[in-house]
Amino acid sequence: IENPVLAYMESYASSASELVAEILQYMISKKSLNKLEAEALLAGMTIDTNGFSVKTGVRTFEAAAFLRRCGADVTRVRKMFRNDMTEYKARAEAVRHAELYHGFAIAICPNENLESPTIVGAQAANELLDINGVKASVVLTDYQHKTYVSARSIDEVNVQLLAERMGGGGHLNMAGAQLDCGVEEALEIVKHTIDKLHEEGEF
Repeated sequence: IENPVLAYMESYASSASELVAEILQYMISKKSLNKLEAEALLAGMTIDTNGFSVKTGVRTFEAAAFLRRCGADVTRVRKMFRNDMTEYKARAEAVRHAELYHGFAIAICPNENLESPTIVGAQAANELLDINGVKASVVLTDYQHKTYVSARSIDEVNVQLLAERMGGGGHLNMAGAQLDCGVEEALEIVKHTIDKLHEEGEF
């Protein structure tokens, strides 16, 4: 972006929405931010923090409190993230068939009748972290003749290392990659990469 009026970078922020909400507190009165705008910013913070469980700090909650004072309705924000039945079943199917491999929950997400199968795969990867004994999760999704890899962790494993070995990237808790092959071949690549990193002492 050429000649920006403001360049504001904060690596510890939870999301761009948090930064915008923080700036707005010092620029406008709460009455000039309408309900829909406040809810959109709160929704952005909610999805980037996975329900305020990842990358949250004191400033994150202060920004959320400001948005609540501006009229953001938590119930309406929650309704924004509802899925249709087909997506929910696909996510449940991925979780049901997951296997545990060196502490990684690995699953293949079905893609039949889904508008955004890669998003459903990423959601399944998040859900797999709620299972005891799972250090990290990897979900593979076949989409447009490529396999999309969504990798997630809480704190024990740096999934960025895994994604980078497969030509992708991200950060330590959330990363991904695209492989030009089918899901079965991609599954073997993921397992082989985990084996290599395990041998090197990274995991």
